[in-house]
Amino acid sequence: MKSTRPHRVLMTSALLILFSVSPLRADADAAIAAKVETIIALNQHLSGYAIQILSQDGRLRIEGSVPSVIERTLAEDLANLVANGVPVDNALELDATFAASPGPLTARVEDLDVATRIRERLEWQISTSGLEVSVEIDGGIARLQGRVGSTGASDRVATLVRTTEGVREVFNYINVDSDVLTEERERQAAVAEVQRSDTWIANRLEAVLRYDTTVNASSMEVSSTDGVVLLRGTVTSLAERQVAEALAGDILGVREVESLLSFERPM
Repeated sequence: MKSTRPHRVLMTSALLILFSVSPLRADADAAIAAKVETIIALNQHLSGYAIQILSQDGRLRIEGSVPSVIERTLAEDLANLVANGVPVDNALELDATFAASPGPLTARVEDLDVATRIRERLEWQISTSGLEVSVEIDGGIARLQGRVGSTGASDRVATLVRTTEGVREVFNYINVDSDVLTEERERQAAVAEVQRSDTWIANRLEAVLRYDTTVNASSMEVSSTDGVVLLRGTVTSLAERQVAEALAGDILGVREVESLLSFERPM
């Protein structure tokens, strides 16, 4: 009579594998559900609505309420974007009141993004690097504080902030104190002496142009060779070209700017 013991051993091993994998799968599904919740919570069109993501039996289920099929479809598209192949069941109802503004989390994230753009520009540009200035953004409103050595420096910071994408209004509370001018210039000189690679220069300039609301960065190409920046592309006005050239010349590490920017032909 044949023994059934080996089969029992195999069955027991299979059960052990099953039970050892299931918690891992549950954790993975929970992580994916958290990603979906986050991407929806940060979306300006969806963050104003009560939406939750449930994870069960290897599937995701979107529950809650939105005002129309447009938002319902967006929620499902965003879920599929990060679901990593996990099936998504869209159970959103269409009876929510339209939210005129995004949720507070979305607004706060946008403010942090704007503040980061400003801080990067302040750090990367020769005329504002080394200045003791702090930036606070609330609802697109910028409040500037700190102390600089001249009115010109204060004005440069305010202009840079005002032309940064996402800024609606600027309140300049920067104090001008000539006693800090010498120390300020020494800091700026030390920052300017640091060597920057051509890749560093080109990448930062592309970002600065993209952040600036007075130029169309998508119509420009940037390259740098031994600190000499070359600008190619088109502009719509002399003022736009001058701004682009001035921004390029103000990036740390730039020795010279060669501009091949041309004017768009009128239609």
